[in-house]
Amino acid sequence: MKINKKYLFIGYGNPDRGDDGASYQLLITLLNDYGKPDSDIFSSDITELNENVDILFNFQLLPEFAEIVANYDCVIFLDAHTGEIEEEIRMTLVDPTPQFSPFTHHFAPSSCLALAQSITGKHPKGWMISVRGYEFGFDRELTERTQALVDQALVIIKEKFLI
Repeated sequence: MKINKKYLFIGYGNPDRGDDGASYQLLITLLNDYGKPDSDIFSSDITELNENVDILFNFQLLPEFAEIVANYDCVIFLDAHTGEIEEEIRMTLVDPTPQFSPFTHHFAPSSCLALAQSITGKHPKGWMISVRGYEFGFDRELTERTQALVDQALVIIKEKFLI
């Protein structure tokens, strides 16, 4: 697979679990802002935002994404985080370093980049952007505080990667 796109945004989380759907809301808002149909981003592997940017959403980050991310110059991972992280919005570089977890449903962005490197011999630059979530119960709406953080994260994303 050869893709000549500069950026891939990968969002993950559960939009049915309140603020865990922050990355889903980020991606849907980006689609709307770029005049794309408010489509179900679950229905396709990759959705084009513009000629330089694709988006991908899933409930969780998967090892299968490693081959996909290797075809981009930069991958931006989007997620929600809990109060264990101090910043309300955290943006960090991601190094291609494998991380091992005792949980079967936990695959880190750094592991995704490391796997891409081991499979293809290359990896993109990686960034992780996460916003603070406050409520993770069964709800399709974000809390007001997390929605405000999503709005701030959108400004950061547009300034750093899309303008």
